[in-house]
Amino acid sequence: MKTILSFAILIATTVSSYAVGITEGDQSTNHASTPLGGNIVLINFQGIFSENQLVNLSWTTMMESNVDYFEIQRSGDGMNFESIDSVQSKMNISTNVYQLQYNYTDAHPLVGISYYKIKVVGKNGYTNQSPVVQINNNPGEGTRIYPTIVRNNIIFIESNKNLRGAKMEFFQLSGNKISETNWETLNERQSVQVSKSGILPAGTYVVRLTANGQNVINQLIIVQSH
Repeated sequence: MKTILSFAILIATTVSSYAVGITEGDQSTNHASTPLGGNIVLINFQGIFSENQLVNLSWTTMMESNVDYFEIQRSGDGMNFESIDSVQSKMNISTNVYQLQYNYTDAHPLVGISYYKIKVVGKNGYTNQSPVVQINNNPGEGTRIYPTIVRNNIIFIESNKNLRGAKMEFFQLSGNKISETNWETLNERQSVQVSKSGILPAGTYVVRLTANGQNVINQLIIVQSH
């Protein structure tokens, strides 16, 4: 009887000693682990910003029971979080698994630095929070438009990312739009006509590149006479 009791205490001590806090990754990946108390231990909470401009969140639970759902919360400043979605618990009366894996994809992430955390909502009304992970979404990084001095109505855009729903627009300084070019997915090197008609007076113009409705690059170009 003494041997069995000692073994049970060892298990409880091991589970409750999981690391608390955030483990830093690179700019696009972060992960965290913590015991949440109640009827769950949440480990390996991580976020990855993919080349397809998606944020993929994943986490693992141990000894999960009486959990209703997981609320996905997001913030642009790390302080003010809002709920963007929820994921139902996989645990049910017939589930007999020590660890459960969860995934969630944010298809419309914020531009720049953003923060995510998981709110655990129990069936008995208890709630708890995971640590926070940080994601860096800078679609302009690795993307360039050139030349800035244009003589033949053609400019080039290069990107080492897959920019989904990309749109390039050209404006006069007055705000009047001259042309627009759209791509379902923009990557590598593309050539673009500044003016579809080919007639473009000399002057300064604004180029705006967006992806999924979010700004990527604003740039001035100077058109010179032929």
